[in-house]
Formats: sequence, C-alpha cells, structure tokens
Amino acid sequence: MIRKIIKIGNSEGITIPVSAIKAHKLKVGDKIEVLLNPPGETARLLEEAIGPLPSPGIERTHYVRKRMIELVESNINAAVFEVSVPSLGTGIEIAHAYTRPTRSLSEISILALYQEDYWPGGLSSMVLGISEEEYPNFQLKNYSNPEEARSHIVQFLQNLRSAT
Repeated sequence: MIRKIIKIGNSEGITIPVSAIKAHKLKVGDKIEVLLNPPGETARLLEEAIGPLPSPGIERTHYVRKRMIELVESNINAAVFEVSVPSLGTGIEIAHAYTRPTRSLSEISILALYQEDYWPGGLSSMVLGISEEEYPNFQLKNYSNPEEARSHIVQFLQNLRSAT
C-alpha cells in the first residue's frame, strides 16, 4: 500500500484506510509495524534480481511476467516463495514450479513460507491444499519473525545440499 505523508497538527503522519484496519482487525491504540521503502525501491530490488527493467507500463509488466516464468522453468534445483499474502502471480509461479515435470522439466524442491496470522483470511487454500502425497518435494513452513524465516531457508538449502 502506498501512502502519502501528511501534516497532522505539529507532526507528520500517514493515514490507513478503514478497510485495511478492519481487514487486519486493528483498533485505535494498536501497535503496528511499518516498513518504509522509498519510491522505486521495489523496482530496484527487482532489477537486482532479474536484470534491467523496461520503463514502467505494459511492456515492463509483460517482461517481468515472462522473466519470472523463465526463471522458474530454468535449470534450477529449488524455489522459495513467500505466501503470507494471497497473490495470483505467486500462485502462477508456484504452479509453474510444481508442474515442471508435465513440461519435461526436472522436478524441484519447493519451500513456501508464510507468516502466521499475517493475513486476516488466512493462508490461501490453493497453497494450503498442496498435499505431501500429491507433491512430496513441497514444504510449507510458517514463521513468526524474519530470523525464523531465514532459519527455514537455511535448513531447506542444507537439506538440498546433503541430498545431492
């Protein structure tokens, strides 16, 4: 959510839409964590991961979609996804990852991480419903803080190393 800093009395602040307050079951006085990213930070991080991006617009949108699918379908051994917030894009990437064998690509290990109780509606059924019987190389792990998420990733990667 992008918000503008506004003047509030002798201070500055941001407003949060009532719909977001209700969705997260917050009330006045609750403490929340605010992550600050300067404008363009998301694009910078994406460029760091996948290379230079076209100018903002539909060309960039097409490029990012195509590049993300290329990466998931490339010569990889594993993929890690953060799934705390329902995302159609992330769901498509996960589907491309776990259906690789149907396109004559090697099966890979997948780790999906989610922060417990982060999203009011809970974890997506499409992710929660991936069973070990259906896809034994899929792991779903919850975490309560960034260190715990890092720990899951380190363990996942160590298990990959020892399996090869």
